[in-house]
Amino acid sequence: MSVTYTTAPGRVPGLGHAVALMRSPLGFLTSLRAHGDLVRVDLGTMPSLFVTSPPLIHTLLTDRKDLLDKGRFYDKVRPLTGNGVIHAYGAEHRRQQAMIKPSFHRDEITRYIEVMREVTEEKTAHWRAGDEIPVDKAMRDITFNILARTMFGSVVDRAAHEELAAILPTVLEAIMWRTVSPGDLLEKLPLPMNRRFDAAFAQLRDAISRVMLAYRRGTAEPGTAGMLSMLLEARDPETGRAMSDEELCNQIVSVTMAGSETAATAMAWLFYELARHPEMEERVRTEVLEVVGERDFEMADVGDLPYNRRVLQELMRVRQPILVISRRAVRDFPLGGGHVKAGTELFYSPYAVHRDPDLFPDPLRFDPNRWLDRPAATLPKGAYTPFGAGPRHCIGEQFAWAMMHVVLGTIIRRWQLTLADGAKVKEMPWATVNPNHMPMTVSPVRRREPVACP
Repeated sequence: MSVTYTTAPGRVPGLGHAVALMRSPLGFLTSLRAHGDLVRVDLGTMPSLFVTSPPLIHTLLTDRKDLLDKGRFYDKVRPLTGNGVIHAYGAEHRRQQAMIKPSFHRDEITRYIEVMREVTEEKTAHWRAGDEIPVDKAMRDITFNILARTMFGSVVDRAAHEELAAILPTVLEAIMWRTVSPGDLLEKLPLPMNRRFDAAFAQLRDAISRVMLAYRRGTAEPGTAGMLSMLLEARDPETGRAMSDEELCNQIVSVTMAGSETAATAMAWLFYELARHPEMEERVRTEVLEVVGERDFEMADVGDLPYNRRVLQELMRVRQPILVISRRAVRDFPLGGGHVKAGTELFYSPYAVHRDPDLFPDPLRFDPNRWLDRPAATLPKGAYTPFGAGPRHCIGEQFAWAMMHVVLGTIIRRWQLTLADGAKVKEMPWATVNPNHMPMTVSPVRRREPVACP
């Protein structure tokens, strides 16, 4: 393939592309594809390469030669989160992934389906007809509590689950801020914000340590510790060694960090899109009522809801929560006929690629049926990567799809959500692309007999 290299327009001496990024970060990132396959963007005084071509993105994601680590932005949060599976690379990443992978086996996810449904029903039980709900906050509450309960099971009571879920927003805010903050100075200053972040991380680690101690002391029955029990029983495939308490804590923080904010953001945007497309909402509801009815969700239902699946696929395209993924060259290597030097910071934007009109005609149109015309498997490799690809492919992908199905199905068969009058929802680019707010009015769904999907 012929590969083009260029520098993005708008560079200012001493500031690089900082002004263009701050003025319109989403517009700047989506414009890069028009300038080349590999585009130089200066983040202040730090030059970097943005990869915009799907084949090169695929190469970047599927590297198996330990040419790349996670990059400078991950370095900035590693002191807070530890070197868990999200941040490790090379042989260490492969070792950790092998130990954690059984926790996300289909059989384990099947056990978590009931938790997903139970939490969703509990968190929506107080809704009343005509209530105005901040749906973005409601989805965080639901997804954070699902993660807390699936992680710790019945080792701790519901109050402890709520405590853990309440800590997570501040922890994630800290991670996002330190990921995008320029330089390293701001996070080292004794600012109130930094003290709040540090206190939240200390609380989270203390809470996790208390749960692990309860399990080790035998106050929890085997099998009641949720995902934690799997992590405690995990062994290094080569040495047979178990994880230390510090490693366990790092893994729990990593898994929680990776799975909470992105899922919450995606689910908030889902109800926004369904409110904008009531005919799609009705079809989603009809399919759920036909397949599941009023009974509890089961793992098999996830595969029996094809229209729901296409809606979620389209959601993870047009409302992809992840703005930018970073990598860094560990040593020199060829890329697209060029040469990347060791130490080079590389980035790509799943958000931007998923809105490329050459790949997805009329890319801003929310159209679940585009996946009938062109299934994801027929797209160029690297074009649709909602959960990454290659050795760093998100280990929790199937958990995430199951959670989205269950949360959607549980809510939509009982409630209709409409945008509050006068509400204007905007994308807010942070580490994830969040809505600025999402006030929605809830109405109960009139009970009716399931009908066949059209």
